[in-house]
Amino acid sequence: MTKKASLGIVFATSAAILWGFTGLLSQYLFKETDVSIGWLMGVKTLISAFIVLLAAYHTEGNKLFEVWRHPSDYLQVAAYGLIGLAGVQLTYSLTVYDSNAAIATILQTLGVVGVIIYSALVFHQRPRRQEYLAVIIALIGTYLLVTRGHGLNIALSPATLRDGSLLVLCGTGLAVLPVGLLKKYSSLTILGWGLLIGGIIFEIGHPFWVGLPTFSLINTSCIILITLIGTTLSYLLFLHSMNYINSTVAALLDTFEPLTAAVGTMLFFNASYNWAEYLGSFLILSTVFILAVGKKN
Repeated sequence: MTKKASLGIVFATSAAILWGFTGLLSQYLFKETDVSIGWLMGVKTLISAFIVLLAAYHTEGNKLFEVWRHPSDYLQVAAYGLIGLAGVQLTYSLTVYDSNAAIATILQTLGVVGVIIYSALVFHQRPRRQEYLAVIIALIGTYLLVTRGHGLNIALSPATLRDGSLLVLCGTGLAVLPVGLLKKYSSLTILGWGLLIGGIIFEIGHPFWVGLPTFSLINTSCIILITLIGTTLSYLLFLHSMNYINSTVAALLDTFEPLTAAVGTMLFFNASYNWAEYLGSFLILSTVFILAVGKKN
């Protein structure tokens, strides 16, 4: 494996770990407090957009606005912002609200299958044997981790099936839509404008001054962490990883998200795990080693 590929794997894995951590915080806010999904989506996305755009302008200057001179490019940015960024955040949060973080995570993980199909059809990129094997093992591991090995005994409501299916589609878009743009612009530029577009849409649907939640110390801390770590930093890491690895590998490494959520639950909420969850964790971790033994690509 090349040094660049290793760096890309580190970035994508770090993003997944941060998503897993903030998924726990989101579930706490939605289940235990009066913070609504619509209010949180707009606030965290807009704040993250301003942070990233300021950083992009500091490093790139007026090049930040170059994307708006080419209609095909800003249409791709808009699609990435609406489907990849806003779409994933909204459908994931709705799935968590409909069920729980575990169900939302396993459905989101299935997006890697969509990435493989998209890459094969659009980019004529045939997955390597290691990627096929890693996908299968990652999906098995994620299934064991979030179902605790209880077969197919998962009761999914119609709302969960609806929002979860949309989550899979949006997750595919998150991985494949910015690929072409990254060849022309920096990850800061693409992420900043994408977040701004998504944030504006969220604010139109639910302005931040409507339905203000209770701002206790715990609630405020969770909102800040979700905004800075779970949105700004994690999406930047994931997007930047695709400068070094392909979208299939980046999406595959998102399986570290359920592992992080499980470990976090055990550490902070004194949860216990059975053999299926330990085996699932091991299988998810093993995907990195499977990718590592692959040929240079």
